[in-house]
Amino acid sequence: MSDAMRHVEPLRDLPLAQSEIDFDVASRTDEGLIDRLLDDEATKVLLVREGSVAVRGAASTAAAAALSCADDPAAPRPDAGAPAGELDLALISAADVRRDARRPGALVVYLGCEHGDTADIPYLALDITRIRSDSELGRAGADHEPDGADAVFGDGEPAWFDWLELRSFAPCASARDAGLATSAIAITTWQRSQRFCPYCGSPVVPIWSGWAQTCSNPDDAGRLLFPRIEPAVITAIVDDDDRLLLQHNRAWRPRFHSVSAGFVEAGESLEHAVRREAKEEVGIEVDDVRYLGSQPWPFPASIMLAFRAHACDTDIRVDEDEVGSARWFTREELIRAVATGEIESPGRASIARHMIEQWVGKRLP
Repeated sequence: MSDAMRHVEPLRDLPLAQSEIDFDVASRTDEGLIDRLLDDEATKVLLVREGSVAVRGAASTAAAAALSCADDPAAPRPDAGAPAGELDLALISAADVRRDARRPGALVVYLGCEHGDTADIPYLALDITRIRSDSELGRAGADHEPDGADAVFGDGEPAWFDWLELRSFAPCASARDAGLATSAIAITTWQRSQRFCPYCGSPVVPIWSGWAQTCSNPDDAGRLLFPRIEPAVITAIVDDDDRLLLQHNRAWRPRFHSVSAGFVEAGESLEHAVRREAKEEVGIEVDDVRYLGSQPWPFPASIMLAFRAHACDTDIRVDEDEVGSARWFTREELIRAVATGEIESPGRASIARHMIEQWVGKRLP
C-alpha cells in the first residue's frame, strides 16, 4: 500500500451535508399537515426564490456584491468575495406568509422538526418563484411569467433580508441552517423542473408535503413520482510521491482547476466509475480506491461521492475533448499557485475544496 493511501480519513462537516433536524418522514403523507403547520404559531418558514434562500440582511449587506454570483454551470462558483462571516436564514412565522402560501403557484414543503427541551419547531419552505398576485391573475394569461416577490411582498421586499445562492450561503451558515437550505433547494428545484409526468406527459400535482408528485391523468392510476438523484464520483488522485493530480476542463473558467469527477453510468459500481473516469479523462490507471464521504449537490440533482485513489503511473494523457490540461502538484506548489492566482480552486461549499484541503492538511489561501 502506498504511504499516500495509508492514512485516509473520512471527510467531516461538509457544508451541504449537514442536518440537525428530524426529517419526520412518517408525517409527510398526512394530507392535512401543511395546513395545520401554517396555522401553528410555532412553525418557522424559510423562503426560496429561483434557487436562492432568504438570509438576514444585517450580516450580508457589507458583501452585497457577492450575493449574486456569476452564472457558471460547469464548475463551483468563484467565492473570493463571498460573505466570510456567519449568516442566518431569514426564518419567518407561518402567520406572516399564511395567505401567500395558499396563493396559486405557491409551493410549500415540510422540511422536518427541531426537537427542543420544551417545544418542537416545525420548518416549512415556501417557494415564491411562481406565485401569482391577485392583479396578475386578473390580467394575465398562461404565458404571463409570475413575479413571486411582488406577489408576496406587494410594495417591495422587506429591507431586513437578502437573497443568497446556496453555494455562497452554506459555508457561512450553522449546520441547522445549511441543512434546511440544502433540503429546501433540492426539493423545490425538482418540483419546479418536473411539471409533467415523464410517462404520459400529463401535469403533476405535489403530494406528501412536497416530497412526491402524483400524475393527474386518471388513466395513469395515480402514479407516484419521486425525485431522481444523479450520482457522481469525485476523486483525489495521488501518486507514490503523494502529489495530487488537478485538471482543467475545457468548459471551465480559464484558471479553474479541480479533481477528477464524472457521473456514474447505469449498471456501474462507484469504484468502476472512479477508475473509468480517471482513465478516460487523464489516461491514469488507479488501483487502491478509498471512500471519503458524500455531499448532496442540488445543481440541479446530484449527489457527490468522494474517493481518494492511488495512481499506478504518472504519465498524464488528457482526452483533449473534455479535459484540456492536467498536472501533478506537491503541497507547496499548490499553495503557491493558489496564493499567486495562477490557478483558481473550487468554492468553499464544494466537496472538491474539502478533498483538496484534506490532502494539503490546511485551508487553502
